[in-house]
Amino acid sequence: MKNKDKTMVNKNPTIQSILEHLAKETILPEKVDLWPAVRANLAASKTLLQPKELFMNKRFIFTALAAVLVLSIVFVFMANNVTSVSAKEILDRAYQVQAQAAVTQGIEHIRSEIYSNIEAKAQDQGMDTLIESYSDPVSGRFRVVTTDKETGKVLQVHAFDGSNVYTSDMQNDQQSEEPLTVYRSPQNLLSEASSKFANVTNQKLNPALEADAKNMFDKMRHDPQVELVGQEAWDNGHTVYDLRSQQEIKLLVENEITHPMGQVTFYFDVDTYQLLGNRVTMEKDGNQAVISSQRILLDEILPADSSIVWDLGDLQGLNIVDDLNHEHNVAGIISLDVISVKDLASKTDSAYLLKTIPDGFLLEVSVLLKQAADEPFSYEAKYTNQAGDYFFIRTVGKPIEDTSKADEIYTTASGVVLHFMDEAGTPTKDGESTSALMETPQGTTFAINSTLPREQVKALAEELVLVK
Repeated sequence: MKNKDKTMVNKNPTIQSILEHLAKETILPEKVDLWPAVRANLAASKTLLQPKELFMNKRFIFTALAAVLVLSIVFVFMANNVTSVSAKEILDRAYQVQAQAAVTQGIEHIRSEIYSNIEAKAQDQGMDTLIESYSDPVSGRFRVVTTDKETGKVLQVHAFDGSNVYTSDMQNDQQSEEPLTVYRSPQNLLSEASSKFANVTNQKLNPALEADAKNMFDKMRHDPQVELVGQEAWDNGHTVYDLRSQQEIKLLVENEITHPMGQVTFYFDVDTYQLLGNRVTMEKDGNQAVISSQRILLDEILPADSSIVWDLGDLQGLNIVDDLNHEHNVAGIISLDVISVKDLASKTDSAYLLKTIPDGFLLEVSVLLKQAADEPFSYEAKYTNQAGDYFFIRTVGKPIEDTSKADEIYTTASGVVLHFMDEAGTPTKDGESTSALMETPQGTTFAINSTLPREQVKALAEELVLVK
């Protein structure tokens, strides 16, 4: 038997080398406690085998012991080579990646999967859609098409082909066989500001970076209890970090928005830290009901000369109607016309703009094409930069009747009064975005929205002057 056993060992040089290596290396039990596993293996063997059987199965015990040692060594090697990362580190790196994202030459193509169930109904009653978007930051052309994930039916479109804007309402009845009505309206070429940077409100085509998602992301960054759940492999090839926090979420109850506590999960690419989506759930009837989820399935930059059907001519199931007089104000897009500051001054004496454009920002001014005779002149001024920060001011017109929701009132040296809002689901002072209603000495009311902190918005408000 001895010769036979010796032969067996000699035919297993891998095990032999491992044993020789272990004999030479000093492995301290207090540092790497492999011995409990070895002892447990031996104890189990002794319990199951009588002395004679133990002798006859010497090879079995040897092999089992060697396997334990091999697995233990592999475990130690893996443990020493795993890079640990905290939730805060992931969020800090992800924030830097999102903030430093620069405009890339070419056409941005994004495909996303969106599930919405804001009323927390049964899972199969939510809306499951795909959003396919193309955006050319140089020409300003874009197209966003929302389709039913299961049937492929077109539910909503927004596009600009360089001459016309195409827009529609969302068709919520996914079972309807009626074609989607799309209004085509002539539009002036976008300004230089829009040609350089995608319009923040209707050309920011990455749903993971939309306003609500950014607000949840900011809350997560400031949540000391945020949890790193682990890593998850997606079927599109991405491996992501899952980060989770408890937040107030939006829920529609009897046609009113409420803000119960929910569970928010964000997904970040483990290699690039790009934000790839989020998931919002809340407890209902003892289960976690999915309120919404977003996943970026594809994000690529196509060559600038790629052939894209900007006028939607490749889509089926559309009823395109010409709206030459801009009579339809669908989604607030086709009613706007981009103008210069000089043109704004010629149209009204009640418009406010910043005295100077902040460093790194670009200004775009747009006005309603059809102005109501009995309302203050309506316009919107957008200051944006490459990092995605913005400062918007737009006409509201009507005086503020209820200021009870304002948590702070600030008056500038020129007499402009800002009512800062601190509502759940609205950018607040402790995050990096701010909302306020502004009253001017002339009696006109404006809305201000910005990704900038409240104190910086106050400083900018001191620079607001009437356009002349």
